[in-house]
Amino acid sequence: MKIYSFIGLPASGKGTQARIFAEKRNLDLIGMGDVIRAVIEENKGSNDSFIIEIKKRYDAGVPQTDEVAFDLLKKKLLSLTKEGAVFDNFPFTVNQAKLLLDFTKGKGWEPPVLIYIKLNPETTIERVAHRKICPQCNRIYNKKDITVCEDCGVALISRADDNEDTARKRIEHYIPKINELIDYYRGAGEVLEIDGEPAISKVAAQIEKDYGEYLKQRRD
Repeated sequence: MKIYSFIGLPASGKGTQARIFAEKRNLDLIGMGDVIRAVIEENKGSNDSFIIEIKKRYDAGVPQTDEVAFDLLKKKLLSLTKEGAVFDNFPFTVNQAKLLLDFTKGKGWEPPVLIYIKLNPETTIERVAHRKICPQCNRIYNKKDITVCEDCGVALISRADDNEDTARKRIEHYIPKINELIDYYRGAGEVLEIDGEPAISKVAAQIEKDYGEYLKQRRD
């Protein structure tokens, strides 16, 4: 079983690249944001303090606690039906990374690989301002002139948290944690850093190139 983790700033394209990578290898795609939104939607109107705290952090653009995030994703890991999974935006802290590594070791799986999509913070702000999502297939669009999903034909919507203030708060929280994660994974030799500024197809091609080189180095 193999686990891949895509991380990056908001609107870095990590979700799109994770989907492309997963589809190419027929792996399960697990998005941290999607998992949290699903939990909130399934428990809409709940007075459960656990759910209320999850929603409060989500609405404020603040990451979930390590325990909450891993508890939610562990359920996904235990239900895997394919040969591996691709995480979108997880792990988010070194502690989560350690929890994930301990879990995979306990299962006898290969060590997780971190793929970091690098993006200038100002590019993040600009992309978030124009980001829309398909409510049916969750495909994300950043182009101003697209209003309907090219796959589903459904009208695109803007997420409540897609605004400049929330994006800046997330960037403030994300950057220190991303740097810590990079250092942690780099020590284990299980990290790829990819420039997320180019077009989607170019970023995807760079990921395949760098991942191929990574596999070659492991074999050598």
